[in-house]
Amino acid sequence: MALTRVTAADVSIFAAASTTSAVEEIGSLFEERHLGNVVSSFASSSTLAKQIANGAPVDVYLSASVEWTDYLADRGVIEPGSRHDLLTNRLVLVAPADQLFSAVVGSGFPLAERLGDGRLALGDPDHVPAGIYAKAALQNLGVWPAVANRLAPAANARAALALVERGEVAAGIVYRTDAMISPHVRVVGEFPESSHPTIVYPVAMVAGREDAEVERFMQFIRSELAIEVFRRHGFGVLSEAARE
Repeated sequence: MALTRVTAADVSIFAAASTTSAVEEIGSLFEERHLGNVVSSFASSSTLAKQIANGAPVDVYLSASVEWTDYLADRGVIEPGSRHDLLTNRLVLVAPADQLFSAVVGSGFPLAERLGDGRLALGDPDHVPAGIYAKAALQNLGVWPAVANRLAPAANARAALALVERGEVAAGIVYRTDAMISPHVRVVGEFPESSHPTIVYPVAMVAGREDAEVERFMQFIRSELAIEVFRRHGFGVLSEAARE
């Protein structure tokens, strides 16, 4: 049975923190066209998935992780047939914009040496997708053992970015889309796509939440207009554009 809405025209979305700017803009465009009101919440994909599994009343889940979407699907919390692989991203090594920090990202690169006495910010590799991807990249490049005890784990991708922005760490590993929004960090290098699993952002409707507004939003977030927003924010787009 579908959960009762507070307002029939509201569409609620739980989305990965790295999509904040793009999803907020898409929500505004949806509202400007009088298609409904969008209420967005952003955090780590893992945190949001656990909240949804525990019954959080939300309509749409946009994750930075196939695995956390699978976690919900395995529990019957995703509406069958509603899931689409929507976006992709890249991992980059960043440093505070006003600090001298150089490194050529590649096999065996001397990251620990470049950190000096500082630490490396990244999403918590135990559960945050950005951190899981980062750990895999560092392991595949043979760098993980040297930096594993030099980490500053963060609650989500944007929190890791904030540590670098404030100069609290020597460097960080974040999504390219996050680095693009901040004038306070500098991209040092990009991790080879072959060094980590492909970064995929699935979008899906939460089971029991289907109605006209939610279905309209699911179509809108895959429309050509929304895809242009995502691309402008630096995301790669995987799904075919749906016509509005």
